Amino acid sequence: MDYLKKALEVIKLNKEVIDELANDEKAMGPAIAIVAISGACWAIGTWSAIGIILMPIFRLIGFFIFFAITHFVATTFLGGAGEFKKLLVPCGFATMVTWVAIFPFPPLAIFFGVLAGLWALVPCVLSVERIYGLDRGKAIIAVAVPLALGIIISAVMAAAVGVGLMMMAR
Repeated sequence: MDYLKKALEVIKLNKEVIDELANDEKAMGPAIAIVAISGACWAIGTWSAIGIILMPIFRLIGFFIFFAITHFVATTFLGGAGEFKKLLVPCGFATMVTWVAIFPFPPLAIFFGVLAGLWALVPCVLSVERIYGLDRGKAIIAVAVPLALGIIISAVMAAAVGVGLMMMAR
């Protein structure tokens, strides 16, 4: 219960709690659980029975890839110095805001989930700033790069599926 209260503080951009969680050796498990639960909330909100099992797994995989890229950009290209593990914890806690996607009407679940997901990026930018010692602009870049890559990859995959379906329709 204490960790859920801390998650709310991260969502409210409480810098002291972000710093505390980044240095809390016991917080990784709860952070992973919060991310997995967010996947289950998305599945429930979109009425996806199989998603109850798959979405937490996909959410965790995507979470780790996203923040591995963020860590790489922050340390390799932007001159930051920080630990990957310390980034994962407060950003994992920030995903609690996406639990609103559990709303049992798919269009609203998606709408609120996307808005909440965008907000979850804000405490992650703050976390990157604090953990890697970067200024705000560089922290935004570090978080924007994996976001942009995800959008580009999704668009390419959607186009490939569309072309494939058009070819099959002939």
